[in-house]
Amino acid sequence: MHSFIQSSVTAALFVLAILVVRAFRRRHSVVSLLQGPPSSSWLLGHEKALFDQEQVGDLEFSWFRQYGSTLRIKDCFGDDRLMVGDAKALQHIFHASGYRYPKTADANHMFHQITGNGVATVGGWVYFFFCDFLTDIGVGATHQRQRKVLNPAFSASQLRTFSSLFQRLTDKAMDRFKELVKERGEILNVHLWLGRVTLDVIGESAFGYNFGTLDDENNDLARQLNLLFTDTISRPTRDVLFAALRRRLPEWFMNIIDVQGKDAIRFLRFQNTAKAIGRDILKTQLHKPDEWNADSINGKDILSVLAKANAETDDKRRLGEDEVLSQIATMIIGGHETSASTLTWVLYELSRHPEHQDRIRKEIAQVRERYEEKGQLTPQDYDGMPFMNAVIKEGLRLHPIATVLSREAQQDDIIPLSEPIVTKTGVTLTEIPVEKGQVVRLSIAYYNRNPAVWGADADEWNPDRFLENRVNDSDKVSIGVYANVLTFSAGIRGCIGWRFAVMEMQTILTALMENFQLAYPAGMEIRRAVGAVVTPLVRGKESEGAQMPLHVTPL
Repeated sequence: MHSFIQSSVTAALFVLAILVVRAFRRRHSVVSLLQGPPSSSWLLGHEKALFDQEQVGDLEFSWFRQYGSTLRIKDCFGDDRLMVGDAKALQHIFHASGYRYPKTADANHMFHQITGNGVATVGGWVYFFFCDFLTDIGVGATHQRQRKVLNPAFSASQLRTFSSLFQRLTDKAMDRFKELVKERGEILNVHLWLGRVTLDVIGESAFGYNFGTLDDENNDLARQLNLLFTDTISRPTRDVLFAALRRRLPEWFMNIIDVQGKDAIRFLRFQNTAKAIGRDILKTQLHKPDEWNADSINGKDILSVLAKANAETDDKRRLGEDEVLSQIATMIIGGHETSASTLTWVLYELSRHPEHQDRIRKEIAQVRERYEEKGQLTPQDYDGMPFMNAVIKEGLRLHPIATVLSREAQQDDIIPLSEPIVTKTGVTLTEIPVEKGQVVRLSIAYYNRNPAVWGADADEWNPDRFLENRVNDSDKVSIGVYANVLTFSAGIRGCIGWRFAVMEMQTILTALMENFQLAYPAGMEIRRAVGAVVTPLVRGKESEGAQMPLHVTPL
């Protein structure tokens, strides 16, 4: 007992010493002089309040409107955090800075629990953090190696070969939706069923593997994914504090003192399930793995690319077994979650704007008139429906799946601003010096609604903004990989599968509009709940979990 008490006291003093040193170092930084909301707690800063928001953006959007597109908030333990929604600042961090702003250790820890060592966690759609003793070159080299291996599978030409598969699986989904409506009535939880559609699509298109989630309502993988981020909504104080400590203390120390919460258990269970499926995929889809030879595997589909990389003898091009399984876990969650979540919110908006449904159907009818018989559409047909694509872009803009990314400056830097700000002392700044170790909160949600970028109606649903020439191209700051929205991230870490997601959404949305009329149930209110991803909850039925019930009437 005496030894335990002595160890606990030593650990507490160690933590306190590091926090005091860090707080003293940051006290006179330029970031500390920026305007921002007052904090009532040194211990929790604004962190707990951000997780406890009623709706996504309730706090951030009001802060940005009051203090400008770059401001200061308080992190746990009194640290200053830079909060950024400024276009030029985001462009600098995403594009100009390379790997000099890796994600913070707490964010890395969470995503590593979910997917392992895949391209997402080493610097793709989400970002990987290495301890201070590892160089930024190491981070970049790992990410570049994995990205180079996977790029051929996500080229525009390769993805076009999936078009007929997307349509076949989507037609199957439409038949299933009609069965559900006939059996259970016209109120359908589209969030649940869109997740199953996209999961089956990624299974067959990426791996030639049938997850079968549309046919099996008790499918374990589908159930895990539907509940994966439930425990990240309104995080307990303990989890908030331990996440903050991970940003400050060595990983080995945190692994000793931290205790896994419900979210960590759920994340690790998904990773284990996904990797077990990955092993089965490799065993059943690629026969005799001991005889794999890099020269004999020539396909450019995702599975062939992974098998070829695993069979490589050159370390610069090789992916180890765990890396391959981690890529499979990454593709499962990335290929499923982004499309399903975005389409859920697109249908939410369309159910409230029936005139927009009619406009999409008119475009579809015009395309169908080119053919004597109703059959499969081509990628060019989908790209040639401007309003339908504007609806997808507006859904991505207004309802990003992740609202914020946390990064940490790996060296002293100067961040330029497109919108000057005024400090607490009255000084106008057009750039902000930051010190090594400064945590930066990149607000995807606010940038996607920044009036300086999107106009005075930035908070409103208006797909026509993408059909109008609102911005002089010479003044436009280009950031996002698609439609200049940040939902797919940007720069060298931009989402590798964004084209896949767009093609998938085009196919599913077109089929839904051809087959169904959507309507919003009277008296229902949907909350955009804050968590690791934006989660739709029905007010008064939050205990039932994520759902988006809509009237779905066959045409």
